[in-house]
Amino acid sequence: MEALTQAMAEDLSSILLANGVIAALLPDVVPLFRQARITSGSVTLSPGERWHELMVIRQGIFRLYYLNSAGKESNKGFFSEGQILAPMTRSAIEEPSLFFVEALTDVEVYRCCYDQLAALLNQHPDGNDFFHRLAEGLLEDKIRREVMFLQLDAKGRYERFVADFPDLHERVPLRHLASYLGMTDVTLSRIRHAKG
Repeated sequence: MEALTQAMAEDLSSILLANGVIAALLPDVVPLFRQARITSGSVTLSPGERWHELMVIRQGIFRLYYLNSAGKESNKGFFSEGQILAPMTRSAIEEPSLFFVEALTDVEVYRCCYDQLAALLNQHPDGNDFFHRLAEGLLEDKIRREVMFLQLDAKGRYERFVADFPDLHERVPLRHLASYLGMTDVTLSRIRHAKG
């Protein structure tokens, strides 16, 4: 991991500000972060491990997925540029992980210790706005995905994903996107082909 350059610190600051960290706290928050490069295919969290890091994604895509006893993967979600990947629920913070976090592409991140950041932000009356916004975003994503599965057929789920994440649908490999959307890669390939 490398210390941040001035340009990186400014980039990180803009992402943190957009996600609820107040400007007055940035001089204390930004030094907690280090820049890191993660190679495509690298697993940064495995089931049974504790999740101790918060990562701000500068470039690239992560996927979160489960692996069942038969070895079948089920994609839980994708995180890309400008998003923050962190444990958000009490169980994710206090208990071993149930899923994997893998770099789907080469990824550049700003990373810090979750507990250090939480301790610093908890000292300020407006410090929790950051975590509230992250939790709210996670809940919105869960609700959107639930509606997608309950209300839409396979074609509708794909169209909704493309509308909601126009930058991801062509960057995520077909099999991973199909798993996330609850269909086979053959079905997704047919849907894409029919759309032209």
